[in-house]
Amino acid sequence: MNTSLKLFNQALFYSLIPFSIFYSTSSQAGVDNYCEPSTEVQSNHYTACQSLPALTPANDNQVNMLLLLSDLGLAKINIAETKSTLWMTSYSKVPFEASSMLSVSANKSPNARKVTDIPALSYNEHCNSLSHGSKAFIQQVKAEAKLSATEKESLIRERKNINQCAETLALIQVNPNWSSTARQYASYLNATISFYNTNFSTATKIYTVLTQVDSAWLKETSQYMLIRSSLNEAYQSGVGEYGDLDHSKINQKLVTNFFNTITQYFKLYPQGLYAASARGYLRRGFWLSGKHDLLVNEYVWQLNHSKSSVYNLELPNLVHEMDRHVFQSSHFNIKHLKNPFFLSIYDLMHMRKKQADDDVIISWNELNTQKNIFKDQPELFQYLQANHLYYVQNKPLEALKYLPQTMPNSINNYLQLSQLLLKGRILENTQSGKNAQQYWENLLAISKTAEQRGTAELMLYPHYAKQQNLNQFIGSNAKIKQAFLQKQYLIDAADETSLMHVIKSPNASQDQKNVALYTVLNKSLAFQNYPLFNQAFTALPNNAAQYHSGENSPEKFSQQPPFANFIWKGTKISNTIQCPDLFTLTKQLQTNPKDLTLKVCLGEYSRSSQAYDLVDLSYPHDNSLLSFKGTYFARGNTYKEIIKQNQKSELTAYALFRAIQCYAPSGINECQDSDVAKPVRKQWYDQIKRDYPDTSWAKSLKYYW
Repeated sequence: MNTSLKLFNQALFYSLIPFSIFYSTSSQAGVDNYCEPSTEVQSNHYTACQSLPALTPANDNQVNMLLLLSDLGLAKINIAETKSTLWMTSYSKVPFEASSMLSVSANKSPNARKVTDIPALSYNEHCNSLSHGSKAFIQQVKAEAKLSATEKESLIRERKNINQCAETLALIQVNPNWSSTARQYASYLNATISFYNTNFSTATKIYTVLTQVDSAWLKETSQYMLIRSSLNEAYQSGVGEYGDLDHSKINQKLVTNFFNTITQYFKLYPQGLYAASARGYLRRGFWLSGKHDLLVNEYVWQLNHSKSSVYNLELPNLVHEMDRHVFQSSHFNIKHLKNPFFLSIYDLMHMRKKQADDDVIISWNELNTQKNIFKDQPELFQYLQANHLYYVQNKPLEALKYLPQTMPNSINNYLQLSQLLLKGRILENTQSGKNAQQYWENLLAISKTAEQRGTAELMLYPHYAKQQNLNQFIGSNAKIKQAFLQKQYLIDAADETSLMHVIKSPNASQDQKNVALYTVLNKSLAFQNYPLFNQAFTALPNNAAQYHSGENSPEKFSQQPPFANFIWKGTKISNTIQCPDLFTLTKQLQTNPKDLTLKVCLGEYSRSSQAYDLVDLSYPHDNSLLSFKGTYFARGNTYKEIIKQNQKSELTAYALFRAIQCYAPSGINECQDSDVAKPVRKQWYDQIKRDYPDTSWAKSLKYYW
């Protein structure tokens, strides 16, 4: 008996434990998180947002799996350039969201399963073949010599009518005048309709009969469909009223029957048309039976036999599948992991910072008991040891001993990049910043791929940003070429001098100049640096009012910073309090920065929809924002100043109104100043009602929140 049949027969014995067929999109639901690009470098806290192209404890399991699969020659990762303006750059090559790398992964070693398209993940497994099943049937009917032209036309028309899984389809009427071959094909269509109608018991009966007909294609295809039909019937037996699976209700006879159908198929067709696909359903059988050890063994066999005619692993779905059904299985047992691939993933995930009391961190002794399993991959094992020493034991100098001592001439795989990254991080912690910077520059020099360059640039970013080393971000000789890092420097880390230099620099691109100009206008206004704002304002394009993302805005303007935000026409508060346009206002404020009426007008601008993106320190930002010269403008402070002067005037009435409105309607202060207690707001309310009862502001106030 060959190895495959032994494995299938062994499965029959273990087929009495229920299982749920389902998919996951993320380890620890990481991909469900909303992610924004970041210059922060992960530690060993789990993250699905700041993944690195290196084997790290913090990476989502699926990212680490993908990197190992690439090193095994089974996966290829195609990080494509996304063409966008610098302002619209919303992604980062490194670090990246876990799902972004998974979405650009594909098989390097092709799947032996022959399908014309790859179905989307579905909770309804039976629906996945709706399209390519139709193509295969039509192709076979056209080639069938025993069918007349009229019979072929009718059968093809009926198959095309089977085009959805959502609604119940009617069985076709078999024409008694058709040939026996045509009636057999019609019966196959009725089995197919029953299958997509989830009437699997009927489908199974028809497919069983068709395994005895003369047509070779019908015989083998029906034998194969018995596998799928029996699998779905077994699963269906445990599904509850609301679509949930109750393992205890699964009909164990149906599970056994499922394994029998696979065994029978391979007995009849060991090199059949559907051999690779049938082998793939064996994994589902192990899931269904809850036999974790056999499932892991099957994955290992597949990983080691990518040239086999029954190789059936498909990216990117594979990493979802393995993460869910190996590492998140209720039947998980570390004793079942006896190969470097799965043990590496297990080890890394158990070097993460604990997030819950029941999280387990692998011990040094436990890790070292695995050494023999890694005897053919000693470098990988030493890398895992280095991670444990660095992240778990906090022994960076000890960890260095387990890493390569010299910089290579090139980086040939992800393990090598992982080693170099960890070594550099240790140098960051144990040596001077100058030595670490030189190390990263050496790494950049030998980097070829997008992931390698992105990693080196990410590690260099804080060095160049702290130094305000502008030449490393702009110009053809800049070392930081990743668009996101250039943008992040300009909007977050560059100081006033650097930004103005970019605006005037002949080496900077127009995209870079636009981002720098918007940033300096935004921050200088927020920090009341009116001379700088007015200087930068003159650099605005003549048609700045067109730079917005409104409905009718041309793409060339909507893809750039919204300079229209600074083209504010002013407003009329009352007959005596009128505010000029923004540029006139800031020129007046440059001369009279303490004028309270002018500051009230600046408050009117900051309330407008155009100032929606104005820097707001009530939200967390990088500390670099605080390095901008000047005092942060909080309009609430202006209102308080006016009220404190206790001068009876229209300006005081408006200040009282606005100070109270800062808390409308939620009671949360939206004026960026420090909160005042509700009794103080009550005093303001009483004051405006008492001293300014005839103003529209006093009349409109009903609450003080």
